Amino acid sequence: MTTSKKKDFENLFKGKRSFSSVSSVMNYLGQQKKEQETEDYQQNQWHHILSDDSVPSADLKHVLYKVKYDILFEKNQKQRKLLISISAVAASLLLPLILIFTLNYQAGLRTQNTNELVELHCPEGTRTKFTLPDGSSGWLAGGSSIAYNLDFSQARNVSVNGEAFFDVKRDPKNEFTVKMDDITVRVLGTQFNVLNYNDDPISEVVVLSGLVQVSGNEKQFQEQLRPNQRLQLQKEQNQLLLSDVDAHSYTAWTKGRLIFNSETLDEVSRKIERHYDVEVELKPNGLEDQLFRADIRIGRLEELLKYMSLTLPINYELIDAKENTKGKIEQRKLIISRKRSQ
Repeated sequence: MTTSKKKDFENLFKGKRSFSSVSSVMNYLGQQKKEQETEDYQQNQWHHILSDDSVPSADLKHVLYKVKYDILFEKNQKQRKLLISISAVAASLLLPLILIFTLNYQAGLRTQNTNELVELHCPEGTRTKFTLPDGSSGWLAGGSSIAYNLDFSQARNVSVNGEAFFDVKRDPKNEFTVKMDDITVRVLGTQFNVLNYNDDPISEVVVLSGLVQVSGNEKQFQEQLRPNQRLQLQKEQNQLLLSDVDAHSYTAWTKGRLIFNSETLDEVSRKIERHYDVEVELKPNGLEDQLFRADIRIGRLEELLKYMSLTLPINYELIDAKENTKGKIEQRKLIISRKRSQ
């Protein structure tokens, strides 16, 4: 990393979020994809903070788990404007950076309340890593959030809204629980994916490794899932479906890929909204039964749309984000309609 580039990072750490410094860093992350180099640099910054005797390590640990991932995306319109022209890849790589310079900014916090509820949010169009107090880790998909208490010594309880992947550190004496609106997942140590968006007609659990126990919060059921098994709860019908799947296709988003397994355009549209931060208007007109299969890298939305238009009878119109007369940023909009016969 060059000296000038390090200076741009340092400006962000100090809260000097000028247009030039933010644009420079995001361009660096988006074009060169120096994710590992960036993480190494941030790790050095973290150790530098810990070496300061005036800052107690316990306080810094508390701040680490207290950070909210949407602090610069949802609450600051000026900074949100900067994201209009930035790819989803750049935005997702920037999130760990935000974590570190937020730590510097909040290093003066002094609180020891370990019973405090922590909420982590991931804005739409991004994906981000997280680490829990017991060392378990995972990913949040766009438009998702998790909540938990800082103290995991008595109970490892997490609630999820949206989609999340968990890699749970094994602890036979302390059960790990993920609670969603309709279902609860209990494990001792395993890898699994959960889906539970408010506007989605299903709740879902897919197991990558280990054993997972799933029970209903209202509908009375209890199932034990093994690797490559999926449990779906269809909310309106209150119907339970258990099937064998390739779990890797359901967790591919954590590695920057989207896999569509013969999914309807309605399902495809919901995924596009979350992973590309765009409002989708689907004009069915005979498209209801169209199924889409693809394995793609999460990159430019235009690349996905071009591929879809080659394999499906659709036209699309992508309207860029813009600032309205009231100074509010309007989200990008995608209109999908049936292709007219020649």
